Amino acid sequence: MHIVCPECGKPMTRVKDVIDCWFDSGSMPYAQLHYPFENKEVFEKNFPADFINEGIDQTRGWFYSLLAISTFVKGKSPYKRVLVNDLILDKYGKKMSKSRGNTVNPFDLFDKYGADALRWYLLYVSPAWAPTRFDEDGLKEVLSKYFGTIKNVYTFFAMYANTDSIDPTEFFVEYKDRPELDRWIVSKFNNLVKYVRESMNAYDHNKTVKAIQEFVNEDLSNWYIRRSRRRFWATELTEDKKAVYNTTYEILVGISQLTAPFAPYLSEEIYRNLTGEVSVHLSCYPEVHEELIDENVEKRMDLVKDLVKLGRASRENAKIKVRQPIRRIHIDGKYQSLIEDLVPLIKEELNVKEVVFEHDLNEFMDFTLKPNFKVAGPMLGSNVKAFAAVLAKADSLEIITKVQAGEEYKLTVNCQVVDLNEDILDIRISAKEGYDVSTGNNLFTIIDTNLTEDLINEGYAREFISKVQQMRKNNGYEMMDRIKIFYDGSEEIDSAVREYEEFIKSETLADTVEKVTDSTMEVQNLNGADTGMKLEKTSK
Repeated sequence: MHIVCPECGKPMTRVKDVIDCWFDSGSMPYAQLHYPFENKEVFEKNFPADFINEGIDQTRGWFYSLLAISTFVKGKSPYKRVLVNDLILDKYGKKMSKSRGNTVNPFDLFDKYGADALRWYLLYVSPAWAPTRFDEDGLKEVLSKYFGTIKNVYTFFAMYANTDSIDPTEFFVEYKDRPELDRWIVSKFNNLVKYVRESMNAYDHNKTVKAIQEFVNEDLSNWYIRRSRRRFWATELTEDKKAVYNTTYEILVGISQLTAPFAPYLSEEIYRNLTGEVSVHLSCYPEVHEELIDENVEKRMDLVKDLVKLGRASRENAKIKVRQPIRRIHIDGKYQSLIEDLVPLIKEELNVKEVVFEHDLNEFMDFTLKPNFKVAGPMLGSNVKAFAAVLAKADSLEIITKVQAGEEYKLTVNCQVVDLNEDILDIRISAKEGYDVSTGNNLFTIIDTNLTEDLINEGYAREFISKVQQMRKNNGYEMMDRIKIFYDGSEEIDSAVREYEEFIKSETLADTVEKVTDSTMEVQNLNGADTGMKLEKTSK
């Protein structure tokens, strides 16, 4: 009798020869333990393997070979789960091949972008079991949006810690004593750890890296660090400053540990620099601390974030820059009790003088409610015209509010009960003159777009400050360097600078702000007004 080894294809006369050959070839999980000839107890403890991971081309090869031999030897599968990697295609969905000239050299990509970025991109762009369309532009985007962001956060933290000669491990502010912003990011991080662990247990690393990237971009960088900048600037080591150092340090260490399996080199660098320990890969993977998760804190802060995002969209639609103050913003009155104490945060983020919790929207918005005839027509047939007539007489605001909140709303049309939803309705919301409205996720914001002379002057001053800060950077000044500011502008600019001189000086570390005539000054555009500007570093 001849038996063919499934690994090498050689004909053999004894089953033992086949097993020896197959085991010696490195088959998982036998060969490394030299089973069945030794280490039987260790083998039995670890068999079958939790999962096997190979390309889709191994379905009839490696997967089957392991399964066939294990069934013959042990009477069961050698693995509990199978994770199949599908093919990597070009950006047009075509299989890569030399004849097409659409292949990429991974080593060139390593040299150009780094191994971490390529690993992250391949996990981020699609699940492992789906075909992956490789697009170098997508790799560049990941490099910028994730790796650039986390490096910037780390650099920002390290710069201030070194400047202040602070080691955050030498003090600890209890979580209950930290500001709400800190408790929010700590809670969000622990929910992230929970989600990452759940996704990893399901072998879905696509969800894992997407969740980490969104947290780093949206929560850590764009909100927490940006909102905390002034806390790092404080001259004294107050409890608040200790809290922001503790929190940022903990989150950065935690992120480096979370990302270690996916971006091993960057996480190693950040972790070792922060902790001084041997390696992130010798540390424990983050555990969820349920006691630090506060859903109410998250709900409040996430709502404010969403409202700010809508407010910025309204500003952009009305073509009003963020540095131009506006008079007021109206938001849904039902959230007043939840976030009223966070109004100062909304004011600062949107540069608005007043936040109004609004209960009557008819003063600011017009609502139009009609059938979506493409959906309603086939559903209602001859009743569709009657449906339009009923809608025209109904309370449009009430219907829109409930439908967009996902609540049940029924109308009776010629004895036919119609369940309303966003598919069957054509909902149109427009702002009245002098206002702009943004809606999304069942939220709305309404901004007052009318600008007074006082508001315009403050806008000039804030734009002036922004240009000074950019010039400081271009001139290579250090963070704490004191300066003198010289400018030459129109009467409107001069009036605004004089009115807000002390504010300008405090924001730019300027000792003086002086109007002069100097043709060599750099011309800056301040909300449409050309203004000459020049800086000098003082000897202080």
